[in-house]
Amino acid sequence: MLKYHYNILVKYCNITVYTMKKGPEKGMGKPPQAPMLPNLLRLVRYAKKHRLKIAGVMIAVIISTTLGLIPPWLIRYGIDNMIIPGNIDSLWIIAVAMVATALLKGFFDFVKSYSSELIAQSIIHDIRVNLYEHMNRLSFSFYDEARTGDLMARITTDTDTLRHFLGRVSSFVTENILTIIGILIIMIYWDYRLGLLYVMLLPLMVFGMYMYSSRVRPMFRKVRKRFAKLTEMVQENFVGIEVIKLFGREEQQKERFNKQNRDYVGINIEAAKVSALWMPYVHFLIGLSTALVVWYGGRLVIQGTISLGMLAGFISYIAMLTRPVRQTGMMINLSSQAAAASERIFDVMDMNPDVKDAPNAHELPPVKGSVEYRGVSFSYKGGKKVLKDIDIKVEPGETVAVVGPTGSGKSTLLHLLPRFYDPDEGSILIDEHDIKNVTVDSLRKQVGIVLQHTFLFGASIRENISYGREDASMEEIIKCAKIAQIHDFIESLPLGYETPIGERGVDISGGQRQRLAMARVLLTDPGLLILDEPTSSVDVETEDRMQEAMKDVIKDRTTFVIAHRLWTVQNADKILVLKDGEIVECGDHHELLQKEDGFYRKIYQHVLKDEGGRSG
Repeated sequence: MLKYHYNILVKYCNITVYTMKKGPEKGMGKPPQAPMLPNLLRLVRYAKKHRLKIAGVMIAVIISTTLGLIPPWLIRYGIDNMIIPGNIDSLWIIAVAMVATALLKGFFDFVKSYSSELIAQSIIHDIRVNLYEHMNRLSFSFYDEARTGDLMARITTDTDTLRHFLGRVSSFVTENILTIIGILIIMIYWDYRLGLLYVMLLPLMVFGMYMYSSRVRPMFRKVRKRFAKLTEMVQENFVGIEVIKLFGREEQQKERFNKQNRDYVGINIEAAKVSALWMPYVHFLIGLSTALVVWYGGRLVIQGTISLGMLAGFISYIAMLTRPVRQTGMMINLSSQAAAASERIFDVMDMNPDVKDAPNAHELPPVKGSVEYRGVSFSYKGGKKVLKDIDIKVEPGETVAVVGPTGSGKSTLLHLLPRFYDPDEGSILIDEHDIKNVTVDSLRKQVGIVLQHTFLFGASIRENISYGREDASMEEIIKCAKIAQIHDFIESLPLGYETPIGERGVDISGGQRQRLAMARVLLTDPGLLILDEPTSSVDVETEDRMQEAMKDVIKDRTTFVIAHRLWTVQNADKILVLKDGEIVECGDHHELLQKEDGFYRKIYQHVLKDEGGRSG
């Protein structure tokens, strides 16, 4: 519930953009999963603006790879031209050449690694921003089904997995391919017979990579999902810590966490087992290659066909293959993890909001306050109808109370007005403007809503009140705080309006949170006002003061109130009585009480009448 109202607050305060590419008209179902390669290729568009830097990295990779291929040449030359002839005085030249080669390679390796990480960080920054913005664009139907912990994992750990992939795999793949091709060319150039031995081993390498990749990729997809479930549970426990402690369920939650943790560890161990098999396979390939070269190359040396230096060079090149082949396993791991992470990220980014601006949407002019529901019906995700054929006509400046039993559709009815959802049938008009034909941003700027369950940010009181209008003056903030009957409390604090409050407002009482939320909405001066049980958490004395103050607030302003408080219902110009998603009665307080068998009269007698002593 807290997450739901937080998302209402963020969307309502107009901090997001509501235009999106064309998508499904209803529902936010998960799109079909894309294969591994297309998802990773989608990263290319984020890399386009880094073309020059990427070109620089590629040049550094080519130079570094070329320098890495030089030492076996030097070994061959040293053995054949210095060691065997006994030319001791010239050996220092080979030693200096090898040191210089290593230093140069180290420099270009630094350029390659640092630049790759710089590019990766920049790309992931853009992806995170786009993902965050896109999540804010999505409709409430998305958040009805999404889990907060899972969304957190997608925007943090999944994007970080992509960063590892972009920062390491991209340059390693190029370097290793160039190394393998370079060694093949040199071997064939030196002696085609030994080169053919190397070519014969390539199918074994490719087969091993294929088998390893096919087994490890689905495992890492499971790893990402299990990690998301673990994150969800941690987030849920922290949010619900009061309930957990109240019912003494710490041990049960601990066991649930242990189970999720064991599942996560188990799937990681399975993936590690498959990864661990790769290294013995690599060492087998390298050992087999070395044995064949020594056996066959040694015969050629004895026969005088090739020199001893060339054989040593061949063995050095075979040893050099250890790194690219070994790194292939790591690259497959990272690529598989990145594929799973990118799939989860792009699954969200491919979703389209079902509430968005129409192609010809126009700005909603300053509202006068007339509201009309015409044959409105609504259901969540195509399920049972929550509202059925609703017809309402509200004149400017009227106060409308909405009453009915729990689950009758009261909140849903009013949440359609700022287009948190769109009706399945019918239309809603404000000043004769169909709200589907006006921009969502201009609509929500003129509809204020005070929720029963409030959300406050971990910021100062002033920042919380001015959240919907950051340009508001201090005088305006104080005026709204006075109307909400919270000014005196704020002034009693050591830092006044600059006093920081904790996450979700945990450092202040429920009634104080609600009054701060009231002040926050009043500061936006909305043309239409929706109050969802606005005084449910305040004491009797404060409610009396707020009642007097609210008379000025709702005067000449169309106001909808969901409330069980008698004063609100009695003073309303019109009362809508909902039952099972239908308006069963409509009229003012006295008219409805005259109906002896009326549903409102029954509600009044059993629920509202308990407060009659206060209202007379």
